[in-house]
Amino acid sequence: MRTLILNIDRDNDFGDKAGIVGPLVGYTECYNAAMKLVSIDPEDSDSNALFGAAKHYEDLIKRGEDVELALVTGDQNVGEKSDEIIGKQLDEVLSMGKYDNLILVTDGAEDDFVIPLITSRIKIRYVKHIIVRHNQDIESLYYYIVRALNDKKVVNKIIIPFGLVFLTYGIVSLVLLIYSTLITKATYIAPSAGAVTFVTIVLGSYFVEKGFSLGKVFLNTLREIRKYAEDTRISFVSYVISTSLIFAGFASSYVATYKGYSHSILDAALVFISFYIWWLYGAIASRETGKAVEAYMNNRKYNPAKIIYSLLFFLSLGFVIYGMINYIRYVLGFITFRYIVFNVILIVLGIVIAVLSFAIHRTYAAEPEASGASPIEQSIFEGKQ
Repeated sequence: MRTLILNIDRDNDFGDKAGIVGPLVGYTECYNAAMKLVSIDPEDSDSNALFGAAKHYEDLIKRGEDVELALVTGDQNVGEKSDEIIGKQLDEVLSMGKYDNLILVTDGAEDDFVIPLITSRIKIRYVKHIIVRHNQDIESLYYYIVRALNDKKVVNKIIIPFGLVFLTYGIVSLVLLIYSTLITKATYIAPSAGAVTFVTIVLGSYFVEKGFSLGKVFLNTLREIRKYAEDTRISFVSYVISTSLIFAGFASSYVATYKGYSHSILDAALVFISFYIWWLYGAIASRETGKAVEAYMNNRKYNPAKIIYSLLFFLSLGFVIYGMINYIRYVLGFITFRYIVFNVILIVLGIVIAVLSFAIHRTYAAEPEASGASPIEQSIFEGKQ
């Protein structure tokens, strides 16, 4: 009776860390693979599991049994993909010789998920787990916790889910505390409830930050913004101003609508849009002006007609939209006829400005620009050529 001693590296640490391609068959091949992995990462349990399989192979050889040692590897994406690869490699190993049964040697419960995959091909004699012994003092425990927090597999499977649970619980608890305080007009919050809420939010935030590396993402974003600011300077400032106008305009339009118009929700929405479009135009105008100043400061050639065309076109668009919104308000009965006269004039003025902008564009758009002009100089109205 011949037995195959099989070790499985489901997440392919042998391949990712040591560049070893499975399957491997034979004591020498497997032992050398374990030596290579342990020399690269002495703390990886997969090398210990393979050493354990090799030791078990030696023990059975001494007892006079006919055995063979093999290693199969999966993929970093543990699941369907890794198990499919393991199945193909196992078929390859079994095709190399006739085996009556199999001894599965693993370093933990994760590899036990492939037992159904194995039993569909060959009978399993028994499963042997290789557990690495280590000190149980406080320093060792702290060390293993730190290692776990830096292990991508542990982070994806444990840290992130726990972090999201803690954070969700903390936020919901905080909202309920605030809500109950406002409803009951209480001036006192139970220390236990406040402490639990605070601790869960802090723990959840910490775990989520560790899981998604939000600190690194934030620092990289700041570096990119700084680099972009150094490269573009005035253009970057114009972007900041435009973005600020968009948010400030939203707040200002909301306040103006809330205080002065209360006919209905529809009227308030129309008034909000009529206010907000001018803030949007201010954002566009600041962006276009910033590009023009940037080109002028850097002595780059540019066509002023394109910027003028963009400014006039969006101005005409603002007049038309503003006038049409107020005309709709008149039709719905929210304002009287004497207010609509001025808005009709704005619509006509918007059409005239639109015609003028198209005439400028048609006349001057053919002027060539410098071949070295950067995309910063291109008007946002034009899009990509």
